[in-house]
Amino acid sequence: MPEVEIDKSKTSESANTLGKECVVGRFITEEEGWKIVKVAATWEGTPYSRIGANSVKGIKGDCSGTTNKIYVEAGFSYPYQSTASFETYVNASHRFREVDKTKIAMQAGDILFWPGHMAIYAPFPEGDPRRDTGLMKAGKKKMNNMFTAHNENSTRNYDAYNIETFRGDPYRVFRYLILPSAKDC
Repeated sequence: MPEVEIDKSKTSESANTLGKECVVGRFITEEEGWKIVKVAATWEGTPYSRIGANSVKGIKGDCSGTTNKIYVEAGFSYPYQSTASFETYVNASHRFREVDKTKIAMQAGDILFWPGHMAIYAPFPEGDPRRDTGLMKAGKKKMNNMFTAHNENSTRNYDAYNIETFRGDPYRVFRYLILPSAKDC
């Protein structure tokens, strides 16, 4: 059956779908993203240890392990990927799509990705005690807007943090894509 490439994912030619509308998939909603943030909050206080897939809530974990376990617990499963393999997995599986944050607003639950690190976007609402960092940058108050593991050089456990003050290099944003099952297409 011939395939057509649509935004880096493949689907059948419309003539081959027997009249059914073929849905390539959909991004998780903001509400679904908040499920991810809610689970991430349960990891607060988890000490850092570079153990990847062996991360355990409340015991120890690193950025890729906690992110994977949080997504799975929230109902958005994907096989564990280290930060080194994450982009390759995204390109092969189409389970996540990169979001151009200059064109599309980030939403709760998005993965923030730097070389060697990943975190979960959590735009804490006003009144949430995790929101206030007490930090100032260039004369402006900075609010926490992500959950992250830190690293072996930090004394911080998994917690809320501010994206801008975390690292100086640019980050990319990935959003979970719910793929259609065989019966959908």
